[in-house]
Amino acid sequence: MIDTLPGIWGQVLTVARLALVAWALAGVVLAVLPPASAYSIEGKWPKPAWIGICAVSALAFWVLPFGLISLVGMVAVGVFFADVRPAVGGRRR
Repeated sequence: MIDTLPGIWGQVLTVARLALVAWALAGVVLAVLPPASAYSIEGKWPKPAWIGICAVSALAFWVLPFGLISLVGMVAVGVFFADVRPAVGGRRR
């Protein structure tokens, strides 16, 4: 549906969709980098959970970019970048 919108509005939505997908995929990459122990030390959900959340969000952004599931994905990826990544990001293997 988003690809069928005419004119500039369709282009804006397509760019927003691609930006959301890139944001979630960046979350996947950044979730993979710290060791799994960093997540438990900081009291966060396990590493595979955050990788999965970001990956499912990227898929949701691609398939249905402005639906309810995508809204939940935006919040989840936002939580990852605002809370989890700063806590575990400084720890390296």
